[in-house]
Amino acid sequence: MSGLARILKHLGLSVSGSDYKETPVTKNLCRSGIPVHIGQKTVEFGDADLVIYSSAISKDHLELKEARRLGRKVHHRAEVLASLFNHAETSIGVLGTHGKTTTSAMVSHVLSQIGANPTCFVGSDMLNYDTNIVAGGRDYWVSEVDESDSSHEFYAPHYSIITNLEPEHLDHYGTWENLTDSFRRFLEQVQYPGFVAYFGDDPTLNMLVRESGRPSVNFGFSEECVYSAQNICLHAFGSEFDLFESGLYGTHMKLSVPGRHNIANALATLSILLHLGFDLDLVRDALATFKGTRRRMELKGQTAQFLVLDDYAHHPTEVKAVLSALHEAGKYVRVIFQPHRYSRTKNLYREFAHAFDDADEVVLTDIYSAGEANLDGVNVELVYREVLKTGHKHVSIVPKEQILPYLAEHPLKDGVMLFMGAGDIGEIASEFVNHLDACTSA
Repeated sequence: MSGLARILKHLGLSVSGSDYKETPVTKNLCRSGIPVHIGQKTVEFGDADLVIYSSAISKDHLELKEARRLGRKVHHRAEVLASLFNHAETSIGVLGTHGKTTTSAMVSHVLSQIGANPTCFVGSDMLNYDTNIVAGGRDYWVSEVDESDSSHEFYAPHYSIITNLEPEHLDHYGTWENLTDSFRRFLEQVQYPGFVAYFGDDPTLNMLVRESGRPSVNFGFSEECVYSAQNICLHAFGSEFDLFESGLYGTHMKLSVPGRHNIANALATLSILLHLGFDLDLVRDALATFKGTRRRMELKGQTAQFLVLDDYAHHPTEVKAVLSALHEAGKYVRVIFQPHRYSRTKNLYREFAHAFDDADEVVLTDIYSAGEANLDGVNVELVYREVLKTGHKHVSIVPKEQILPYLAEHPLKDGVMLFMGAGDIGEIASEFVNHLDACTSA
């Protein structure tokens, strides 16, 4: 929502908003000249012509109900963004279960660095720009596309990147078949003739893209992929690999973001931009300067003994990828993990069993509800018991309000303190770092 607000203001519209509490995001919007009313106890949209809401807003929300009663134009966030996106000269939509934020940020960064003047919408602040948008022209429009609520079906891009596809958001879709059918509908809307870059090591995507008949290219770690990464060398906060195209050596790549998952994101970026005709050397050099996005292995602070990282990962595959990257870098890792949503925890708790294999210590805390009612009595012990079954020696449950006292009583002597989850665990990470800074200053 904050990115859309900034883009609409960039286009010359008068924009305001509301939120139930003040956050760094709302403060930044206010500093950008976009006023945000805090509290949502009263209706504060004034004489606005258009009221935009997100999927986080319930149908009986006070402002939403009043807007409809007054006959104001009311549209979902994705409808508005897709309407702008679909009329761009060249549109690139990025979606998938994992990696879409970083991949869309990579594409945005490269296009910006090589002078293409894109307009870009990303689901997290890009560290190179300290914002989640790039406000450019209409020749190139890049957008992260959210599939969690089927709103990706509003989009009709010229070019699309699909990073992967796994059973996720089944609280919305109900079944894996419904989810894959939704992606089929999205592929049908890729504008003619269209072009799709997709993760070739994913058999479901291979099937869906072939069925769609859209021109395509695949990327991945298999030598059978058109664009593949070989001779991979992983570093603590970066990586190197050789790029091969159709089995032929292309160039040596260096990234400033860690892990095999970020190599896959870079391959996705390369596959679409090289198809668009951009010079390989320019794309390679720009990718090397990409710093990442907020809450994706973000360095929040450090002491002489350890680093403090904050990461948005909340799906088992994402958790495993981040921990694997740190393990491969030779780091001792203590992870403080906050499960996200009761429905997701209920559907995926068994898959968390081996997600923490590469963590030396696991601290689990309360599930972040994201506004869901806990109708089935789901709690974090579901995940705890699955991790214990694997024989993990250091796993515990600590209530959220006790995390900071627990960490003070159990100081980490060396390695990485990783706060992980899609809820408010990032705020606890910030509190922890602030406490460290205060102690250092004292």
